[in-house]
Amino acid sequence: MKLVDLFDCFLIDLDGVIYIGDSAVPGSVETIKYLLNNNKTVIFLTNNPRHNISQYSQKLNKLGIEGTSLNIITSSTALAQHIKIEFKNLKDKTAFVIGSNSLKKEIEHTGLKLVTGDEAKKADFLIFGGHPEFHYDEMKIATLALANGAHFFATNRDMVYPTIEGHIPATGAMLASIEVASGQKAISAGKPETMMFDLACNHHDHEKDRTVIIGDHLDTDILGGQNAGINTVLIISDPNIEEELKQSDIKPDYIIKNLKELFIDINDLDNR
Repeated sequence: MKLVDLFDCFLIDLDGVIYIGDSAVPGSVETIKYLLNNNKTVIFLTNNPRHNISQYSQKLNKLGIEGTSLNIITSSTALAQHIKIEFKNLKDKTAFVIGSNSLKKEIEHTGLKLVTGDEAKKADFLIFGGHPEFHYDEMKIATLALANGAHFFATNRDMVYPTIEGHIPATGAMLASIEVASGQKAISAGKPETMMFDLACNHHDHEKDRTVIIGDHLDTDILGGQNAGINTVLIISDPNIEEELKQSDIKPDYIIKNLKELFIDINDLDNR
């Protein structure tokens, strides 16, 4: 039996698994097309909060993966859904949002009023997502808002993300500055927390033992899958991951080099 035959629902990371930068990872497009053409459920999960679902859908379409706009969950959309469920009377509340325009629009759709400047120092919510223009004033206002009792949320804790230049600082690296300054820890929506997994699984009627997360990070994708109680497949996209795997207590159910290896016989995988 091939690895692909074990599962009906595939939760798949984007950065480093489907593409790096604007280029598709070899074999990824063909594999996704096979899954979609064979009645498999494919849901893309990304911790990256910088783009909205439409933008991710357009990027996938350019790579040759079409019709996926309803099967993309970002940390921003998961966080917005969580806030709408957990809090009432949001139209009467304010939020200071640090992050991309896409994140701000997602939070605005919850009904929260977005504020800046002096008003932001007394915001009811502080919501953080990494962005390239992050600066000291945002850190300062965020720290004051938390001291005034703001609810503290973040899209994710990824310290780095892959680019063609190599791994560069991501949301978690910037978030750490606010957590250190305030002495408070954000509630995170991204992997390895279960918020995104719950949203994915609640929209599709699949048994957990037929559901798998495929990703290239132990501390987000694989740990997240374990926290959610589903199967895990680690893609070795970076030689450094092999050394990390030896040192880590987090162990995936299966290890492959790329998505094409989903078509390898399970016995052959075990014997490598």
